[in-house]
Amino acid sequence: MHKPSNNQGEGEALLMCLIVDDSAFARFHMKRLLGSFENIKTSEAANGNEAVSEYRRLRPDIVFMDIVMPGLEGVETVKRICSDDPRASVIMVSSQSYPEKVSEALTAGAKCFLSKPVTTERLRRAIDMVLTRAEIVNNVI
Repeated sequence: MHKPSNNQGEGEALLMCLIVDDSAFARFHMKRLLGSFENIKTSEAANGNEAVSEYRRLRPDIVFMDIVMPGLEGVETVKRICSDDPRASVIMVSSQSYPEKVSEALTAGAKCFLSKPVTTERLRRAIDMVLTRAEIVNNVI
């Protein structure tokens, strides 16, 4: 996995990830998958409003954002985060991979779309592509 550029003092480069999903199980699963990689630290948010606050507080390297959440849903949350920080790296993660949902998420500022169920290999590819700013074919992994 490509290392991010935010070196933490004398230690190894650390990748800060924010996991946003209203499902505690989905957050746990994503955290477990990310835990299989080295030098990743995670934070969580259960809804869009929490996500915006956590993003402003942490400025994570990558945000993993669910689309369907009560209240402030994922696409609107991405718009708000990317409005605050146009360089934000958001990966949409959803079981709803309909072309119109993918397009809506990418137009809002997401860098790619990772369909559920997420596997370690597809997660690694998404992270690498976003960190290296590689072109993602069809933007769906």
